[in-house]
Amino acid sequence: IDENDNTQQEYFVPWHLPFHRAEISGASAAALENGFAKKDDKKGAVVYNRYYHVFVEGELQRLVAGMSNATIVDQFYDKSNWCIVLEKL
Repeated sequence: IDENDNTQQEYFVPWHLPFHRAEISGASAAALENGFAKKDDKKGAVVYNRYYHVFVEGELQRLVAGMSNATIVDQFYDKSNWCIVLEKL
């Protein structure tokens, strides 16, 4: 993934899980051991790379166009990404 490419749609975004929450799950120790997460002592968190897809205008509508059990009730651009609200039929 090229972070300097303005046309790309896939990113890894850092997600900081506070130590007190990370200790509850127990999965954080395994993630750290396997290299899937990093420990950030300065922020007091375990940092995971979360996958994030940036939709282009109309992409979500095309993805749900064939659904017979839902309809789009709203579509909007928010926080640098396209969103839709579906209503179950």
